[in-house]
Amino acid sequence: MNNAQLPELPVLERFLAALDIGVANFTLCDVRDGWSTRFEACRTASLHYCMDGSGALITQHGERVSLSAHSFVLLPPGIAYKIESGKSCTTHETNRARVTEWPWHETVPTVQVGGGNKGISTACGELRLDTTSGSDPFKTLRNPLVAQFDGKSGLKDQFVLLLAESARPGLGSRTLVEALLKQCLVLVLRRQIDSGGADLPWAAGVADRRLASALEAILERSASSLSVERLADIAGMSRSAFAAQFMKAFGQSPMAMLKIVRLKKAAELLATTNYPVAEVAKMVGFSSRSNFSLAFNALHGLDPSAFRRRLTSVRGRLTQKTP
Repeated sequence: MNNAQLPELPVLERFLAALDIGVANFTLCDVRDGWSTRFEACRTASLHYCMDGSGALITQHGERVSLSAHSFVLLPPGIAYKIESGKSCTTHETNRARVTEWPWHETVPTVQVGGGNKGISTACGELRLDTTSGSDPFKTLRNPLVAQFDGKSGLKDQFVLLLAESARPGLGSRTLVEALLKQCLVLVLRRQIDSGGADLPWAAGVADRRLASALEAILERSASSLSVERLADIAGMSRSAFAAQFMKAFGQSPMAMLKIVRLKKAAELLATTNYPVAEVAKMVGFSSRSNFSLAFNALHGLDPSAFRRRLTSVRGRLTQKTP
């Protein structure tokens, strides 16, 4: 990739934060030598990191991805798969449901398949997405994204920390687990961006400095008077070309994304400050309270005042329970 295309990588992190992408249903899969296990399809994309051993992840379509220590696979949504040990001929197979949910105060769920010698150990999780603000950004992914983290880029130490923390959960454990798994995702997406983002249209958009500049303006200056024309100027493109390329890359128009960013920031202000609703509307870039209230209700299912009252009520109940 040339310097004209190379994006500022923090834009990727801000974009993922705006999409509220997290990791859920973390599970450790311990598949013993000579065994394999099938899993149902996940609604969202799933992450698979090989901790130890060797084997393969095989999709319902027959695509085979070889796994060894520090292999990482981002599997498209809606695809069933199986994980098998690669040390010897697989002779036994079981069926499992989706990777399971990890409650806050419990240890990491472990799926052990078979007995005998160790085969392959993988850490698996599902992406948690806020789809109320738009479509799944990974729905266009057709093939698994595969990466090998070797040498200095290996994540073994981080996963050792992850598993140790998960076995003794305490304050902040879940946040740490999600952060470490998301680190894998970010590294893979960075590689996608460096290669031009052929497998994900929005990764190609972030890889394009012109679209990345406009995206950064939306994320960082959402309260400003931004229009399609102004964003096209920031991108250094004609209005029509910019609008078409932005829609192709991100699956929504520039102004639709701008509205979502503004409304999410409004929710944060309503939750963390006592500013009047009209002032919040102005702070995030809406010209009138009525337009703000209609847009907020369409996204969050409550008008701003009701949203704040509900949060206040929840906080009050939590405070009463605190000894």
